[in-house]
Formats: sequence, C-alpha cells, structure tokens
Amino acid sequence: MGRGFHATLVIIAAVGFVTLTLTNNNNNYFHRSLKSGQLQSPHFASRQRRAIAKLAHPNETISKTLSTAAYSYCHGNDLLEYPLPKYDACPPDSTLNIIPFFGGMTNALKFVVLGALMSFEENRCFTISEKDAHLNPGHRFGKTKNGEMGNFVDHFFEGIGLPHDHPIVKERMASGNYVVREWRQYWDSLERRRTSLHNFNYNTSMYSHPAANVDGVTLKRDFIRHMWHLLPSYRDSTCQALKDQGIFDTDYIALSVRRGDKTAEHFAFPTMRVYIREAENLVRHVFKDGEIPKIFVATDDCKTLHELRRLRPQWTFISQCDLLAEIQTGYDIKKIPKMNGKQREEHFRKFFVELYALAFSKLYIGVAYTNVAWWAYMMRPNFNQDFLEDTFILVDYSPLGQETLNYW
Repeated sequence: MGRGFHATLVIIAAVGFVTLTLTNNNNNYFHRSLKSGQLQSPHFASRQRRAIAKLAHPNETISKTLSTAAYSYCHGNDLLEYPLPKYDACPPDSTLNIIPFFGGMTNALKFVVLGALMSFEENRCFTISEKDAHLNPGHRFGKTKNGEMGNFVDHFFEGIGLPHDHPIVKERMASGNYVVREWRQYWDSLERRRTSLHNFNYNTSMYSHPAANVDGVTLKRDFIRHMWHLLPSYRDSTCQALKDQGIFDTDYIALSVRRGDKTAEHFAFPTMRVYIREAENLVRHVFKDGEIPKIFVATDDCKTLHELRRLRPQWTFISQCDLLAEIQTGYDIKKIPKMNGKQREEHFRKFFVELYALAFSKLYIGVAYTNVAWWAYMMRPNFNQDFLEDTFILVDYSPLGQETLNYW
C-alpha cells in the first residue's frame, strides 16, 4: 500500500456502515495526537509542502476549471452533457441485480456506484432496494410506503437504476430471475472496489468509458457524473444557495467537520484548532494581496462554527448553519426516520449545498472517517490529478487524501 500503511476493514454492524481505516505502523499516531488536541502527525509538514507547491503557482486556470465544473452541475443541460446510463439495455434473459440502499446517503450511493459497475460488467440490469433503509421514511413505521418505491432515491435524484414498476423489473421479479447483491460482493475484492491499482477497458451496453485502460478511481469519478443528478428543483435550490453566498465567484477553502453518531464508531474528533492550524499556512496561497480568507464550513454540528469564528474572527466563515430553522448538533442516522417532512427537506437541502461547496473548493480540509469525503473527492473535476490530491487534505491520516480514499 505504500508509505508504511496497512488497511484494516472495520464493520459497524449496528448502523450498517462500512469504514476503511488506515493506521500507521508507528503506534497509531492519529488517535494519540487528537486526544491531546494537538496536530502531531508526522505527515503534517509533508502535506503542507505539497499543498503549498500546488497553490503557489499561478492558478487562474485551476480556479476557472473548478468554477466551470461547479456551474456544470447547475445549468439546465446537465443531463444532456452527462446522460444517464442506459439502465434498460441488458439482454432479455439476463438476471436482475437488486442493490440494497443502506447507511447514510453518501455511504449508500457509494455502494450503488460499485454495484452498478459490477452489474453492467455482468450484462445485468439493476434496481435499488430501500427495503431496510434508514433514509426511507417508511422505516419509521416498520414498513415502506408503496412497497418501498419513491421514498429517497426517487424523491431527490433523477432515476438511478430501473424503477420498480419498469417492465424488466416486474418480469424478473415474477419469474424469480433476480438476485440480491450484498455489499461484500463488490467491496471485498479490491478489483471490484475499483481502486487506482486496477485498470479497466470498461465497455458495456449500459455504460462505456471513453478511455481505454482507465484506472478505477477515474472510472468511478466519471461514472458518478453520469449516474448522480439532483432533480431540477433540488439542483436549482442548491445552486441558488451557493450563488447567494458567493461561493462560486471567488476562491475559497472548505472545511468538512463531521461529529454526531461517529462517536459510536470510536473516532477521536479533531479539534477546531487542528483545522485552523492546517489552514493557517495555506490561506496566503489561496487568498492574495491581503484578501480576507473565505472559509466554507460544512458540518453536522453547528456548534463548531462558533468555535471557528472565535479562533479566527478576522476570517470570513460561511455556512448553511446560519440559515437553518433548527440548529443541528450532530448527525444521527437513527433519528432520520423520526424526522417530519419539513425537517427532512431542510436537512438534505443543506447537505446538497455542502457537497457542492466541498467538491469545488480550491482547498479541502476534512477527515477520512466519513463517506462525505469520498463523495466530495469524486465530484471534483478530473483535470489535474496532482492538484486534486495535494489540495484535498484529510487531517486524520495520510499526506495524500487520495491515498486513503483510493481504498474506499
């Protein structure tokens, strides 16, 4: 794996999450250093040098590329530019794959991506099952509304996979020609996990990648751009919120702060001083000529925003937390089914804005113990791999965020 790291797969069965943690052979420096509230990682200086090297160069082109990528998610021709896969282009006698939707949104979508790529290689269509999904409102009643259809994926996104009322799905279900594909079938193998260690000539009737011998990370990134589209109403509200806050018009740094139910997985949370120290030496390379640093904060615990502002009152911190009707004090997946419709809408509208802002920042500073990092990294445009890796900082692990993300 390189740089003295080894992979450990940790399964948190109680909430259905899968987390890949990378630990250093040198006494697990991460948990020791964060518990003391100090950033003592031996990789700190290395990743600072890498980030500075990228940010110090004239980067108007990079800024324009990030801004253009952001606007590409916002204009009305999104589906024309990045059309959906041909979900129904499987052979008539092929088996239907059923992909379970479980865990938080980015966790669930990550496994749908892997399950879809596996299905297409097998020349099979797939449909998503929200039968046991916490994100499905029917979960709160111990059952799913309308036989589980239309409760999360169809509510927020353009169709992913075949809908349950599609003739192919109906025929396969009636004939018994279907199989549930559990997450281990496209996770335990690094090849099916599509890491950068593996290359693919991915050419199927449902989706084909234009490049030959494409690495797994690029394949996933490009496939997500075709698979994942917010419905127009959510896309428009997301983009309007970012426009109102001036996010896409100037360079900015994004902080991703995840707390909440991650305590159940025994993670030590970085303090806000850790985030500040990580950003301190980099702000002058993002903001020139005395420009006031603009920092977008994406967090499930809005109390952290007050701490950041206290530590650096001279910086401008922007967050959706300032606009909420109900303050968020930490995401807990078990509470999602208990939300009413208004709370659910506010929660996910905020989340979509945060994902967009994280993905298109000049500099990302976050943590590796959340799938939000994986999804935001995959949303970043595939234009300069070195820049993307060295400006995507995970304060809890390796000098390169991508080194960690590669094994997700």
